[in-house]
Amino acid sequence: MEKTIFLIKKVDQLIGPFLLKVLPQQPQKKINLPIKGRVLVIRPGGMGDALLLLPALKELFIQSEISLDILCEPRNANIFKNLAFVNNIYSYHNPLSLFFVLLKPYTVVIDTEQFHFLSAIITRLFKTKIKVGFKTNGREKSYTRSVDYHQDMYEAKMFWRLFSCVADFKTPFKFHTDYFKTEPVPGKIHDLENKLVCLFTGASIKERLWPEKRWAQTIDWLQENNYTPVLIGGQTEIKQCKNITNKCKKPLLNFCGRLSIAQTVQLFKKTQFLISTDSGILHLGVICNIPTISLFGPGIAKKWAPKEKKHIVINKNISCSPCTLFGTTLPCPNARACLLQITPLDITEGISQLFKRAQNYA
Repeated sequence: MEKTIFLIKKVDQLIGPFLLKVLPQQPQKKINLPIKGRVLVIRPGGMGDALLLLPALKELFIQSEISLDILCEPRNANIFKNLAFVNNIYSYHNPLSLFFVLLKPYTVVIDTEQFHFLSAIITRLFKTKIKVGFKTNGREKSYTRSVDYHQDMYEAKMFWRLFSCVADFKTPFKFHTDYFKTEPVPGKIHDLENKLVCLFTGASIKERLWPEKRWAQTIDWLQENNYTPVLIGGQTEIKQCKNITNKCKKPLLNFCGRLSIAQTVQLFKKTQFLISTDSGILHLGVICNIPTISLFGPGIAKKWAPKEKKHIVINKNISCSPCTLFGTTLPCPNARACLLQITPLDITEGISQLFKRAQNYA
């Protein structure tokens, strides 16, 4: 999959600007609300963007008389497959699937990509009268209605703003509950009761990784203070989680590579709080309404970090961070200084702060 993603990004970079330049400008049109009929939402990218899209996606479904289809990538498809309000899911990487979806009559096509070109070009190919997307990199040529994009706005709110073009959202931005279908969980999860803390230690890029030794030190502290730490993650984190468990003083529960998205949601219902890197699992914890402690460095905290009082964001704010722009992080010339300045003590102090806030806002 990584090779496919790399190839698509290269194609996007090399021919995307040219194709967008030669395509004619779409005329801007007024959208008559409420919309009805078939709606296609395009969501390339990874798990994090897909999760932060869910509040707007569900609100659109609730407030409109629509059937909802998704065009996405294999790496984020599992998010949408677990939603009860999505009808059909098509693959951005499959030419036959893409050809089939281009032939379908949609009332509205919403391109939620923030930067890259190919999704805008695909949107332009639809015969649909209403096409909505972000006004970035000249991509607005493909849309009949474009929305300004802001780097300092929380991404879930940015998506909410985009969807507001095609639905009369009568309430301010909010997280819903129960986005996902219920799925049976392993028996061990049912038995977990005592001060459960989930830890996600992975990252989509190495610049966002925190040292394994420090994760182990944090887990040792949790166990010494009568918490039950549980490692979670996907197949790519299995080796890392094994290394961390080997560095810990005591055995711990390691569910890495063993839980689906829906099962992780069930686990979160028993969880006191989540400790995570800047990642998709962090966003999953946020939309599941559990407190979080997150480690930020290269990522833009204003855009990606959770905002409510129940969330603690650890960010050293050194001069060279954040360095990520439109989802792209260049190789770090400073040996991940923004993350290496974070210590296990910062985590334990964050836990204390989390419970003080809970008492103040109870």
